[in-house]
Amino acid sequence: MSTQHTPGPWGVRFDFVVQAKSFDSGRLVPVAQPYGVNSDGTDLFANARLIAAAPDLLEALKMALEYWADRQQRYKNRAPVWVRDARAAIARAEGK
Repeated sequence: MSTQHTPGPWGVRFDFVVQAKSFDSGRLVPVAQPYGVNSDGTDLFANARLIAAAPDLLEALKMALEYWADRQQRYKNRAPVWVRDARAAIARAEGK
């Protein structure tokens, strides 16, 4: 059994800390803080936004695969490349 990630939505504070509501108390807690190279913080903020979007992206990818599963007979079970890539990305995100 793998540990579940902190549920979304996640947000970014001004200091590039990615936060989410904790499982127990519901208060905002840090879940990640990226490090970057730009002194002006643009890389840090872009990385933090991407990390904060991860729970939503994972859920959207799962929904896309469900949509595909309902329509795959049309393609005679030949999955396009994106289906393989989506399954691999979900497996990585879930630690499988």
